[in-house]
Amino acid sequence: MYKVKYASLNYYPDVLLISNIAVAVVFQVDGTSYHKNHFNIMPKINKLFTFDDELNPKFTKLLLNSIKESVLNFKGELSDFTFNYVNNFKFTSIESQTFNDLKQVEKFIENTTRYILHTSMNEDKKMTEDEKKEYITTYLKQRFAKVRKSYRVIGKNKKDNITFDFMAVDESGQNIGFKIINKSNQAMYSIRSFAMHAMINKENLTFILDEDMNDEKAFVKDLKQPNIIALDKNELITLN
Repeated sequence: MYKVKYASLNYYPDVLLISNIAVAVVFQVDGTSYHKNHFNIMPKINKLFTFDDELNPKFTKLLLNSIKESVLNFKGELSDFTFNYVNNFKFTSIESQTFNDLKQVEKFIENTTRYILHTSMNEDKKMTEDEKKEYITTYLKQRFAKVRKSYRVIGKNKKDNITFDFMAVDESGQNIGFKIINKSNQAMYSIRSFAMHAMINKENLTFILDEDMNDEKAFVKDLKQPNIIALDKNELITLN
């Protein structure tokens, strides 16, 4: 058995704001007589400098390569390394998964890197929408007792029905609907519609948003409905 711990390294132009971009993913693999760390940096690094044009490209590249070298040579607990951050770079909380063999581990590292660093991947390595949904499905199935895809929900008014991308059931039997919202001109309209349905019918709803949808995320937060939250795609898999 192999245990994989992982976290995303994100850059925040302002640590007081929610706006950020994933720049790397760190993995620590432990098994019987086996230990290896990985640190995968965003392939299209210029995406970072477009995100914040005040960054010094030369210094930033040196910093990321220095972090990578430190990670690869680090022998301790991953949490001891990711606890600290510098220059507005911060690690997310650590998640973990267990696998039977190294082939599964390698596939997980590849897919998780492609998922978290999606916007900065080369075109031939980017996940398709179907691949992203499949990745989310796999993740949710490891976190919930039951997960159903494309689940239709009928409200108090039988003509008022919507379809969640995923319906998860936790160990207590509570239903949680998940709806993926991609960045588009129709995004806010969709969010309002699903949020209204959830409020009227007292449903638990989690929106899964693209990166850089801060206005949409703020809108959901301002609803002040504890049963309705919004996470970006990376937060979904890097929040305990």
